[in-house]
Amino acid sequence: MPEFLLEVGCEELPASFVEKAYRDLADSLSKELEAVGVKQSDPVVYGTPRRLIVSFPELAATQPDSSKEQRGPSLAAAFTPEGEPTNALKGFCKSQGVEISDLRKDDQYVWVTKFQAGVPTAELLATIVPKAILGLNFEKSMRWGASRTRFARPLRWILCAFDGKRVEFEIEGVPSALISVGHRFYAPDSFEAKSLDQLIRELRLRFVEPDGATRKDMILKEILPTLNGNEFTLHNLLDENTFLCEWPSVVRGSFEPDFLQLPEPVLVTAMAKHERMFPVRDAAGKLTNEFLFVRNSGEDETVRRGCEWVLGARFNDARFFFEQDQKVSLEIFLERTHFVLFQAKLGTVRQRADRLEALTEHVAELVGVDKKLACLAGLYSKADLATGLVSELSSLQGVIGGEYAVREGMPKEASIAIGNQYEFDKNIGYQPPSGLAGQLTCCLVIADQIDKLAGYLGIGLEPSGSSDPFGLRRSVNILIAAAERMAELGTAVPAYEGIAHIATRHYMEQNIDIDAKAALESLKTIFISRYHSLKKDKSRDILEASLASLTRSEISDPRLCDFRFRAVERLAGREKFVQTATRPLNIVASAQQKGFAFADRAPLAAIDLQALNSDDGRNLYQVLVHQQEELEIAVSDRNDGEVERLLLNLEEPITKFFDNTMVMSQDETERFQRLTLAHAVALQLLQAGDFTKVLGS
Repeated sequence: MPEFLLEVGCEELPASFVEKAYRDLADSLSKELEAVGVKQSDPVVYGTPRRLIVSFPELAATQPDSSKEQRGPSLAAAFTPEGEPTNALKGFCKSQGVEISDLRKDDQYVWVTKFQAGVPTAELLATIVPKAILGLNFEKSMRWGASRTRFARPLRWILCAFDGKRVEFEIEGVPSALISVGHRFYAPDSFEAKSLDQLIRELRLRFVEPDGATRKDMILKEILPTLNGNEFTLHNLLDENTFLCEWPSVVRGSFEPDFLQLPEPVLVTAMAKHERMFPVRDAAGKLTNEFLFVRNSGEDETVRRGCEWVLGARFNDARFFFEQDQKVSLEIFLERTHFVLFQAKLGTVRQRADRLEALTEHVAELVGVDKKLACLAGLYSKADLATGLVSELSSLQGVIGGEYAVREGMPKEASIAIGNQYEFDKNIGYQPPSGLAGQLTCCLVIADQIDKLAGYLGIGLEPSGSSDPFGLRRSVNILIAAAERMAELGTAVPAYEGIAHIATRHYMEQNIDIDAKAALESLKTIFISRYHSLKKDKSRDILEASLASLTRSEISDPRLCDFRFRAVERLAGREKFVQTATRPLNIVASAQQKGFAFADRAPLAAIDLQALNSDDGRNLYQVLVHQQEELEIAVSDRNDGEVERLLLNLEEPITKFFDNTMVMSQDETERFQRLTLAHAVALQLLQAGDFTKVLGS
């Protein structure tokens, strides 16, 4: 079968765009080709900053023929009483391009079977490919020239071949062709390619390695000997360099040893984050005055001198700000945050520091962590926003605060919490330090995110659709992750709604006007959406069954929700149990809608066994009473296995009760008692989830 090859050439894409772009392009093409019936193989993908390559080794040469049943007018509308065709029928035949004799009739309608010959794949590609290219979404896009087209960077060439022949189309003045180009500086001339093998071979001859994995290996091969046995931790930097170049080679450079007097995070951040350079450590793991730079072009010596000059200039700036910062205490930096705005309607960073001091203390008290240290961490957590170093290297916020806190003799655990407060935001899977330092870090992170959410949601800035300019959904992701980490550290975080309520009160105490009720309602909505987003391994009905019966406070308890996801998933696979569990849940819901009375609160205490007048009901009651306390303990311990065992105990007695007892008795007293018993059953079942939401229930 013929091969399809596409290479989209453009100006250099940002490193973070490349892999997502070529995978999205492959996915889009794959879906379209499958929809038209010509896909015969999975795509092969490659990408560099200047090109996105997608190939399908096999596609059908022509779309399969097809036939389609098209329904026409009803018989009454198609023919007169005399059996003559009406204008409606004639119009239908004309629109379908058929004769009346081509029609067939059933009991109600006329039908026509339309045969459609398959379209050559090359013609299909001429429509599908431009649509897929222009359909790519980027974090940031641009227009160029007089074009209205948006793309991450201007398009420069498009190689598109099917069975060795050009697929003809044009995008914004760039025609498709069988032409590609080599490395921008080493081999900029164009060349012809009609197949993936030929394209890859010719690119490598022209100093372009299209395979990202191979480029990564090329970089590692040169970097590994310099690591001196130290663990390589800058994986994000390695990935970034992989997609910054087409033909990588590594240059080694150095800087003045005097710069090593700067805090290590300053040096590492300046090299790794700002200049994409790899810091070099000695055999003992100590930072040296050398670095490694991955170049895409140029002569080694010229590139080395340029890197050393740029890095020296950045370090000089950092040293100036660092030396100026040494003249000022953290207390003065804290006071300077009076002049740093948090948000126009939510006050200054200094006001926020007071809120964080109180809220971090509150969180610490709830989880049993040292309140004095929590107050320190909360109060000084944002002080470094007024420092010169953070103004120069903004990615060091928090880190510099932690460094300066150590310098001033603040307790180690509080300093670590300040220094690590942004780590969850950088990596949602962040593992905080063990012991008190990790617990304080989580307390500060929780207070920080809840204060932010309470404020922004309280002034109506909740996320909408795909828009979340203030990162509030990510804040909830961080809260969920922080609860998990705290549990691993041996401390349980209570439901977040209560903490959020305290946070809204702190705003009001500062005379900052927010809508507390709206903030808490919006927080619930975001939590629900985040569970659906983060738990993609769970089916939608499992998530809905787990969350449906929870209160607003319970929704904001990640550990409780995670327990219910597990419990419902355990029980949802038991079809007979699910069908049994829906009976009391449905009958109680129906009774509520129709206004029938039953004991809504403490139903087990309200049941009169004699008035119940049902042996099966009495047996069910005994099972409920016997395991009530055990079930509450199992839920409190988040023991989904034990909850499963206890709820399965109800399966047989529920079935016997409902099979042999008329719950909706004509006798008002009996009906009250039996509905109350059904409600007591429902409450135990709802400790795991609402099984009426499970598909097939």
